Amino acid sequence: MGAMVFSPSAVAAAADITLYTENYGKYNHLDENGKVVGSTAALMRQVMTETGLDFDIKIVPWNRAYTLASQRDDALIYALLRKPDREHEFHWLVPVLSTDLFVYGRMDETRKIDMAMIKSGQLTGVCLLGDVACSMYSAFGMPEDMIVTITDDDHKAVSRVVVAGRADIFIAQNMDEHGHKNGRAATEPSFKKLLKLEQKQVFYLAAGKQVKTSTVDAVRAAYARLKSSGKLQEDPDEH
Repeated sequence: MGAMVFSPSAVAAAADITLYTENYGKYNHLDENGKVVGSTAALMRQVMTETGLDFDIKIVPWNRAYTLASQRDDALIYALLRKPDREHEFHWLVPVLSTDLFVYGRMDETRKIDMAMIKSGQLTGVCLLGDVACSMYSAFGMPEDMIVTITDDDHKAVSRVVVAGRADIFIAQNMDEHGHKNGRAATEPSFKKLLKLEQKQVFYLAAGKQVKTSTVDAVRAAYARLKSSGKLQEDPDEH
């Protein structure tokens, strides 16, 4: 039997760019055929199609997505929160979604919480080490000794600290009093909204600084064209 010869056309070509992301409910998930779908995926697909680049979208664990986007020159990531300590590590290409932020406290909190109380040091605030909430407390003027910083992989840990009485407030996206974002649960409420903040969290399609300039420019130009033409789909908001 003769040797088997593979022609270049017989091997599927790798995509020019891979967008890495995570499962994020209705905004980003796999359908029954294994395709990444949802409102954020649709926005990404529209922008990337406009670039003319061959691309793929893959859902992977978030830590892996972040690592790949930080190292590979053919990888992008969404939806990445834009915050001060990341500002100079990525190119921020396309806003993907934005979320309102709220101050939460215990259900038995009777004081009328306002920004003046936070600034004056009348409250203790808890945050995860490295999370944007820690820098927000400082930016508000909360005394450093009133900021309780914890190390944990679970964002729900901050609410548990407040419910346990070890801090007065925490900052989070819109969630019900049980810790479920935009959902309900049958358990008794354990915390409540005290104050809506002016600040929003904005999540982006981003590129590490090692990504080719031609790729960065192509994505930015495609987004600008779609936006100026009025054809860009509405940026999905989570409130």
